Amino acid sequence: MAALRRDLDLRPTITIAAIVGVLGAVGIVLGLVLEPERAFAAYLAAWTTVGTVAVGGLAMLLIGYAANARWPAVIRRPSEAVAIGVLPIALLAIPLLVWPEHVWPWVHPAPEHVHAVAVKRTYLALPFFILRTVVYFALFVIAAELLRRWSRFRDDHPEPQVPHGVDRMPRERTLSSAMLPIIGLALTFAGFDWLMSLDPEWWSSGFGLYVICAALLSGLAMIVVLAWRGVATGIMPLTGSHFHAMGRLLHAYVILWAYIAYFQAMLIQIANRPSEAQFYVVRELDGWKIVTAIMLVLLFALPFPLLFPRRLKRRPRYVAGIAIMLLAGHYVDMWWLVVPRVSASPIPSWTDLASIAGIAGLTTAVCAWRMRGSPSLPIGDPYLADGLAYETNT
Repeated sequence: MAALRRDLDLRPTITIAAIVGVLGAVGIVLGLVLEPERAFAAYLAAWTTVGTVAVGGLAMLLIGYAANARWPAVIRRPSEAVAIGVLPIALLAIPLLVWPEHVWPWVHPAPEHVHAVAVKRTYLALPFFILRTVVYFALFVIAAELLRRWSRFRDDHPEPQVPHGVDRMPRERTLSSAMLPIIGLALTFAGFDWLMSLDPEWWSSGFGLYVICAALLSGLAMIVVLAWRGVATGIMPLTGSHFHAMGRLLHAYVILWAYIAYFQAMLIQIANRPSEAQFYVVRELDGWKIVTAIMLVLLFALPFPLLFPRRLKRRPRYVAGIAIMLLAGHYVDMWWLVVPRVSASPIPSWTDLASIAGIAGLTTAVCAWRMRGSPSLPIGDPYLADGLAYETNT
């Protein structure tokens, strides 16, 4: 496996991402001073976008280990690169927690929300809210950092190829199997706290699953993009079968997201309770219907048929192009969830550009800096040889 070692030289990525991130951070600060309500909405939309991508990458890392599958060994390093983004995202939560009155209306409720907030006052108490956020990120960071550390340890202490039927990664598999339901619950309640509570009157029992599906879809999409760049630069010897496997998973997550999104909207509108239906009514007015259509096109109407052809899914650039489209749709999804609270019109603000540039740029710079010098493949992984040899005829 030593012959496969290609260390990551990420200096250009670090430089470009840092410049974009710093410029975006300057714009964020200006926005928070000049128009705080709109700027904080833009910040929350960007922060949840990048945060769910990172947690989705962590989920894919956990799934690969828990399933004890062999082919995911080849995308272990891109999965780690996405998953460790939970640490900078945790630090970037500080402005939201320091000035929550500009983000969540239940902190200082308006008269029309007083009753709705009063019945939830124990759960929405600010100290408890902050504590929950800290716990969520503690779980995310511990899982991501342990798996990354163990993987890098194996790079320096490689083991021989493992015969079929022999489990040589019990530590990773045990942790991943135990953490998957915990991470799922943490992300569910994080979705309730950070996004659903933006409207104190609204609730949906399926919203946590909606956020989980969005995270899985966007996390895998980012892994696909990184794998494609690895192939394009010649540092990752992935084949069409590997991209076909990732394309199948992307297709499944597209269907799952669309299924949850459809049934959540359908059931709420059939029930026709004003406190619940108002969420969708707002997003059908003053041009928001166009944003809804764009989101559905990017996250379902286009990728669903495009991910059917078997031969095309074996082309790295083709699958990566769909993944980039899904990432764009994911941002529109988070923006669609957040911004209507502060803007009756779906006209983008310069603070939206500053926020996504700042948060995505800084997160990318930190992740690339931490991944620099790492082998592009987990050369000590006992499943790597089988993963590289993976072929599929389906």
